[in-house]
Amino acid sequence: MIYVPMLKTRAEELKVAKEMNFCFSDKIIPLFEIINDIYRTTYKKDENGEFIYEQHKTRMFKVKAEPTDDDIITLQSISNLVDDKLMFVDYFRFSLKKYGKNLNLSKAELSYNLNNDLELYKDKLFETTKYSNMIPVISLKPECDFPKGQLVKFVSKLQENTTHIALRITEEWIEQTKEIIQELRKTDFLLFDVEEQNPELKFMEIQELLDLQADCKMILLNSPRKLALRNGEYPEHAQTDLINNCAKVVAEDSDFDGYGDYCGLKDAMPTNDGSNGTGAALALLYDYDQNVFYSYCNHNTSLGTAGYNTLIPLIKADELMLNPDKDCPGYAKIHTLPSTGNWNTWHHINAIRYIYQTYKNI
Repeated sequence: MIYVPMLKTRAEELKVAKEMNFCFSDKIIPLFEIINDIYRTTYKKDENGEFIYEQHKTRMFKVKAEPTDDDIITLQSISNLVDDKLMFVDYFRFSLKKYGKNLNLSKAELSYNLNNDLELYKDKLFETTKYSNMIPVISLKPECDFPKGQLVKFVSKLQENTTHIALRITEEWIEQTKEIIQELRKTDFLLFDVEEQNPELKFMEIQELLDLQADCKMILLNSPRKLALRNGEYPEHAQTDLINNCAKVVAEDSDFDGYGDYCGLKDAMPTNDGSNGTGAALALLYDYDQNVFYSYCNHNTSLGTAGYNTLIPLIKADELMLNPDKDCPGYAKIHTLPSTGNWNTWHHINAIRYIYQTYKNI
């Protein structure tokens, strides 16, 4: 069974990938959804080639230059994070209908441009063929067009230039891509993405894909933590049924080669933060054996991250049950927190524990 942890290229999720890269292998293959490019830092120079400085308080600092396309280091940076191990690369296109509310476009500018420029999308994906450890992901979903004639040619072009490719489709694209799926090689992947839908209800679509008898590996992708659910809807201190982790079981029962998800995070795009520091403190700790999340939630939204002061003792009290081998990186981080941490701290803890639980057991 293959597990595919899906991570967007935001700072905290990239930190997760770097910290957990020892888990990645042919059994755990990360998928990076690139939403913005990463640039090397450059500095302005004068006509003599000398750096330009400006004063901030009592110190002088070099003035940063505006990045250009020549400064893009996205793929190399991500490859370095995972120690050049096998990885999926999905230049993320998205539906404004799904993510548009309160979307911060400045943090997802590349994704927005890819939505509107198919040639740019193809060019970006083709750049991955320069890296032997990268699997380019052609992603087909509602509101993201790719004419079939162009798609057939592009699949062929990628296959000529790299050992592995992946086709990521939602159910709306099954009929249009059947012939293409049957041409995928043993080294290629079909990623069937049911998004937030219950995988147990997709048995007809799954069987339709299996009936194609394709040579490629088939992976079931799912986003079991609903985007619309707020932190305060989770239970205070209990297992939660608000996250249905059945994709693993469905994949096994359907003879799929693996499954993937967002490591207990939401399939969310960057938004304009209007919380003013408020919100329900929430920690979600995954248990692989039971295939459930334990929820710890302070429902007093006025406390914001200060709400973790009441949750941390509860989490530590459950350590014998949730960390019997004393090796969980999530718990290790909790024990070293100088205070409560911020929202990103707990996203990080959630994700690294999830990946490690899967690494230990898959």
